[in-house]
Amino acid sequence: MIFVDPESRQGRRLQQRHRNQGIAALRTATITQGVSDLAAAFRTRASDAALIECARAIVDTLAGEVSEIADVTDERIARALQLVRERAGDSIPLGTIASAVNLSPDRFRHLFVAETGVTFRAYVLWLRLEQSLAAYVSGQSLTEAAFIGGFADSAHFSRTFRRMFGLAPASVRPE
Repeated sequence: MIFVDPESRQGRRLQQRHRNQGIAALRTATITQGVSDLAAAFRTRASDAALIECARAIVDTLAGEVSEIADVTDERIARALQLVRERAGDSIPLGTIASAVNLSPDRFRHLFVAETGVTFRAYVLWLRLEQSLAAYVSGQSLTEAAFIGGFADSAHFSRTFRRMFGLAPASVRPE
C-alpha cells in the first residue's frame, strides 16, 4: 500500500485527476513496471530512500500530467494548516482554528475543502494517524503511538486505522 498525503502536491494531483471516480480498479498496465521495481527493491532490502523513490514513481504515474496544480493559495488556510500541524496530537476544534485565522466556522469549513480537497475533520484525522503510525514504525508500542497521535488508547487508534486503511497497524511495522 502506498499512502499519499492529500495535502501534498501528488495528493492534490491525484484528487484533481480522479475527482469524480470514487473507488475504481487501477489499470495495471499503467503501473506494472513501477510495481515490479518497488517489489524488487523490497525483496532486496533496498534503502528506505530507494523504496520511497519507487513509490513516488508509481504515484507520479497514477497522478499523470495535470495542468496547473496549485499549492494552497489562501494564506488563511495555509496558516490554519500550520496551526493544525503544530497541534496535531491535541484536540483541535474547527471553531478554534477558524477563529485563529479570522474566519467564521462555516466559511472556514467551505474554504478548507476548496483549498485542500478534504474536510477539516478528515485532514486532522489523517495527521493524527500519520503521527501515530510514524511513532509505531519507529519502535514505539501501539499504546505510546496512540498517545502521540492524540488517540484515547491503542484500541481507538487500531479501530480508526483499520477503518481508514483496511488493515491493522500491527501489519505495517517493519521487520
